[in-house]
Amino acid sequence: MTIRVLGRAVREPAARSSAGIALDASGPARLAGKRVQLGLAAALLVAVTASAAVVYLAGPGVVTAAWLAVGPLVASLALPPRVTAMVAGWTVALGAGLALSQPGPAQPAVAHLSVLVLLAAFAVANAALRTAAQRRLSQVRAVARVAQSALLREVPATVSTGRLASRYVSASAEARVGGDVLEVVPDRVHPRWLIGDTRGKGLPAVRLASVAMTSFRDACAQPDLSLPEVAWVVDRSVTRAAGDEDFVTAVFAELDPDGWLQLVTCGHPPPLRLSADGTMRALTPRAYSTPLGLHPDIQSATFLVSAGDRLLFYTDGLLEARDRAGRYFRLEDCLDTLRHPDLQAAVDGLLDRLLAHAGGKLGDDVALLLLEATVPPAGSGLDQPVVTAPGQHALTGRGPLAIASAGPAVRR
Repeated sequence: MTIRVLGRAVREPAARSSAGIALDASGPARLAGKRVQLGLAAALLVAVTASAAVVYLAGPGVVTAAWLAVGPLVASLALPPRVTAMVAGWTVALGAGLALSQPGPAQPAVAHLSVLVLLAAFAVANAALRTAAQRRLSQVRAVARVAQSALLREVPATVSTGRLASRYVSASAEARVGGDVLEVVPDRVHPRWLIGDTRGKGLPAVRLASVAMTSFRDACAQPDLSLPEVAWVVDRSVTRAAGDEDFVTAVFAELDPDGWLQLVTCGHPPPLRLSADGTMRALTPRAYSTPLGLHPDIQSATFLVSAGDRLLFYTDGLLEARDRAGRYFRLEDCLDTLRHPDLQAAVDGLLDRLLAHAGGKLGDDVALLLLEATVPPAGSGLDQPVVTAPGQHALTGRGPLAIASAGPAVRR
């Protein structure tokens, strides 16, 4: 997940796995870091020794020892305390040698040497304090990432009715999870998933997103609940947890083995269907509902999906990304990317193009879910989606509207 990552969006290894969260890599990366540290320490030792030689050869009258403290001070900014102490000790030894070798009164030399010793000691103490602070910060980040991994669970690569690829990019540089919602429940017969977006940013948005995802998991664990009833359960949970002006836009989806895709759309941009023949259409319901937390009139619409069709579910961070000229990102220009035979490469390519369009900096979280259906054809469907209320029987049909008719999705 490029976890991110807003303020500034960056690509990280987690963004390229189907898992929502990945912990820091170890092993080779740490070894490379140690090599860099040893190289910097060697360079500083050479530089300090060369500086001492220049001062010694320049003869009396040249300011000496105190300037050698630059080496330990630089070391304290990047090297561990032990390595910094080694550089500082070597620097003090060179300074003492210079002080003893220069003729004239001893007081100036002793004063310069005293300043050098104090600065070297300060460098070692600074390295120790910096290392301790970094260790505490690493522990806090590790705990936060474990907590975030519990919130944003791994998306399976396959379900009973298709193959999946997902990416989650947080707009916060230090966060792996933002206010977007992405959850897949891989039921053996009827897999369900939820994608959505909470109003606002920061910790309140993350908290509301966690409520929605947790409630969705719990509702899907009850086998007797239909998809609209699941949406009702999530809405009640969001309503209890949300503030007066908070809400969650969402799309609930279920794909059965016969190729019928049932959707419950609550103020969220409709998903897109890339058919095997290369055409892209928005699966737009006849009636839109308000977002979760705003008393939605929950209704479902059903569409026909054939084997080889690809379904793209996304949050509005994808459509609202702008380039330097203020132009919005156009999904219509990415059909070749979405047709890539490798599903993971298709999602990665779409995210790469998004970041390139936005200049590498996103202004909102982005969640993507791309599904390639493997279900057999379900026969000929109706030309329009049929809207049903919870508890009613849902007929099936096609959604003929194109991307431009995506409808009035609620903006946060």
